[in-house]
Order: sequence, then C-alpha cells, then structure tokens
Amino acid sequence: MVIPYNPDVYIYSGRLPMKKYHEYLPWEADYARHPWFGYERDLCVDLPANLPPVIYFDDYRVWGRWSAADYMSCVLKILARDYQRDPVEKSIYVRRDRLDRDAAKAVNSVSQPQNTH
Repeated sequence: MVIPYNPDVYIYSGRLPMKKYHEYLPWEADYARHPWFGYERDLCVDLPANLPPVIYFDDYRVWGRWSAADYMSCVLKILARDYQRDPVEKSIYVRRDRLDRDAAKAVNSVSQPQNTH
C-alpha cells in the first residue's frame, strides 16, 4: 500500500495497490464520512481488516495544507501499533508480525546444525 499518493512506487515495485486504495487523500477521508450509492470506501475500516505486509507512507502535507494527522489519524495509529519503520528507507513500514517471523527464521537457521558432507 502506498499513501497518501505516489503511483511511481507501484510501478517500480511491480505490485498492485490494495483493493480500492491506490491513494488516500483528504477528499477520500471526506467521502468515507459521506459515501454515495452504498459504495463504502473508508481506510480506517478497511485497513485494520486487511493489513498489508508493507506500507509506503510518504508523510507530506497534501497541497501544502493537509497533514496525515488532519485526515487519516487512524492510519498513523495503525502504523505505530502494527508496523516497524525501516531504519534506512524512512517511508517504508513493515508489519511487525512479518519482522518477528523473519527474525525467528534467521535464528532457527543459525541454530540448526549444518550438513557439511
């Protein structure tokens, strides 16, 4: 998932966006509060139900006016609770359970006796 908006990330990574969310800008948050024709699109509802393994979050003010805290504070809470920020690429957040699993695999592979034949 890439938020709020940076379609280049999808192109360079060769990945598709999360269903319904190729971006999330202030007007999407407004739409979530006032959906039309029964088409629900609320990231604060959909994201916790389907946490992607990686989120690319570019923390900038949209049009120099809206910060993420202004219109998607729920996402900031999810990032803080369920994700770990990459120490080098500051826009990359990896889901914590993925990090724990990868760390466990690394420990297990080191502790397993190696066949040297």
